[in-house]
Amino acid sequence: MPAPTDPPRTRRPWSTSGWLLLVLLVVFAFGLIASRPPSPPDQGPPTGDVLAAQNAIEALVHPGPHPDALARLPKDFTALSGVTPGSLPARDGTVRAVHVDGGCSTPWGDDNTKWDYSVPCKAHDLGYDLLRYADRKGHPLGPEVREALDDRLSYDMHHACDLNPMNSALTCRVVASLYSAGLVVNSWHQRWGPPVGDPIGPMVAGVLVIGCLLVFRLRGWLRARREPRAPVPVTAPAEVGRWALLGAGGVVLLLLGESVTALAHWAGAPEAALWPLTWLAQLAPLIYFAGGHANAAGWRAEQEAGGGYRHYLAERASPLLRPALIFAVVALLTPLALELLGSPAGTTATVMRIALHPLWLLGVYLLTIVCAPPLLALHRRAPVPAAAGLLAAVAVGELAASWSGSPLPRYAATFAIALLAQQLAFAHADGVRPARRLFAAAAAAGVAGLAGVSVLRGGPPVLLGSPGAPAAFSAPPWGVLLLGLVQLGVLGLLARPLGRLGDRPGIARACRFVLRAPMSLYLAFLAAMLLLVAVVYLPGRIADGLSWLIRPRTLVAVGLLAVPATLVFWWFERHTHGVRAPRAADHPGRRTAVLTRAAAGLGIGYATLGVFGFALTRFGGVAADADLLGLRLDPIQSLVHLLLGVFLLHTIRIGAGAATGTWLATALACAPSLLFAADGSTPGFLGVTLHAVTAAFALLAAAGTLIPGQPPANVTS
Repeated sequence: MPAPTDPPRTRRPWSTSGWLLLVLLVVFAFGLIASRPPSPPDQGPPTGDVLAAQNAIEALVHPGPHPDALARLPKDFTALSGVTPGSLPARDGTVRAVHVDGGCSTPWGDDNTKWDYSVPCKAHDLGYDLLRYADRKGHPLGPEVREALDDRLSYDMHHACDLNPMNSALTCRVVASLYSAGLVVNSWHQRWGPPVGDPIGPMVAGVLVIGCLLVFRLRGWLRARREPRAPVPVTAPAEVGRWALLGAGGVVLLLLGESVTALAHWAGAPEAALWPLTWLAQLAPLIYFAGGHANAAGWRAEQEAGGGYRHYLAERASPLLRPALIFAVVALLTPLALELLGSPAGTTATVMRIALHPLWLLGVYLLTIVCAPPLLALHRRAPVPAAAGLLAAVAVGELAASWSGSPLPRYAATFAIALLAQQLAFAHADGVRPARRLFAAAAAAGVAGLAGVSVLRGGPPVLLGSPGAPAAFSAPPWGVLLLGLVQLGVLGLLARPLGRLGDRPGIARACRFVLRAPMSLYLAFLAAMLLLVAVVYLPGRIADGLSWLIRPRTLVAVGLLAVPATLVFWWFERHTHGVRAPRAADHPGRRTAVLTRAAAGLGIGYATLGVFGFALTRFGGVAADADLLGLRLDPIQSLVHLLLGVFLLHTIRIGAGAATGTWLATALACAPSLLFAADGSTPGFLGVTLHAVTAAFALLAAAGTLIPGQPPANVTS
């Protein structure tokens, strides 16, 4: 008699609702944090009228029997602000200077409550008017001033529960605590700067679109979990797996090298002592050389499977973009952790540059994926002219940057180096094996070039963490090019020993683990880096021992990255890789072909735009350059772009590129940018044009999918 089998596990009915609620909370938190404005710059101690405003606020937070703040107001306060101040007696016996028409602001309007918080709220409003006055004068007051006003109002509201409990002292304290929490959240959201009115409409629209795109993707993920299909093994040659290990190892060493360089700068190490480390850790040429092997193998595999360019883009880009979404968590939580640790703005900017450096590498790599098939065809026809043309593009970009003073040609030179490394990988994949003396000559030429530059510059150049260099390499392109010659030459000379080293079981297991859980390890690395920043840059906190490690703020700061690292591994990266879901077949017809090609093009375009947008955008307290070729970007818009790209590429993989819902969702994703323009917060002409054209095409495509298609010619009715 056969042994009874366990009944299949059924999911609770509320499991999907629980996931959707979690998505809603995460998206709301993202919108709240991502919409914070930059911190106002520190302009030193105030003088003149701004000093008078600060003195008036000082009197407001230390009230007495007379409204002293009225006598300290700047002379032009009423004329500039339009506020006519007055005085009112408070229940605690003090007399407060107030904004007579003010009150306790709530989402449902002014509500001074039955316990009568009105006088403290009106005094608080006058303080906020003074903060806005100082901002209009061009000298915003420091965050401690707004914090003192909020603390005073919180104390007054809680004290009112003792002076006027109205037979419900406990309820009064609960209400006072809720009002105080709203104060803190609003002030924190505005970075304790001047009180301003936030454009809530476009932000809410962006958050809703993010939620919808996540729900669409989550719905498919949950369906796949409930209805498992037979996976299709990814059969990649061992050679490709070896290059994947080289690329992953190069990224790890590059990040470690840049982090150590930054910590050494903080510790006061001279630049002359850092160049050997940067030469060893600057592995960008090897990363793109390994990526070129993977791109060539992916294109060949897609052709053998009968797929086309759009399927190649979806299969190559989608596995890279899923982990890229974790960088939204990185960009979101790292500044918060540094803020909790009390790190200065300069430290936050440096850490964020290191934390988001992989996004620059990924963005350039996505562009190499797009260019791989045409460049591979060019390599088959004219391999030497193709490589020589890219080398010339590097030289022209460097010369144009020197002559024009614009950074754009240098970014173009950076991209040309990545394509050149990929082009050399194509030759290597085709079996081109130069003689060892040629490898030795290339390495010697690179060393000679670096030595010559070192003599001309008066010292060896630092090739990692260089200020002002293109962010993708974090080093001057000419230095990366010369170093790449050395690396590829040494790689050719040591190919066999390195191959044997990579075949060792211990190293192979470690590399497989890195490839299996890259984002979990990356988040854990950032959590450890925060501790190093605290140790190196904030020595005052450890003067009394290591007790600061168990303080709530420190634990929360580290937990902001350590907990997501654990969850990312548990939910996504602990499962066995190396399999993929079978691709759904496309419906025949010209319309389907056109729409799926459009979905692939828009998908890779918006995904790349989202990646670079996150790389440019900062969640820290300093303003950042959020323009990409004239396209205004912000964190919410960048996440919309990234999710839209992921969504469109996924529809290619599941055969839904010509579905009506695909294009309706695409049109919906363009709404936030257009709402920003309608609200007066113009995201730039290019941004409005791009999203308007995309939305119009998506609506036309959705309408076209509703028209019945003609049957194939060989089908009889």
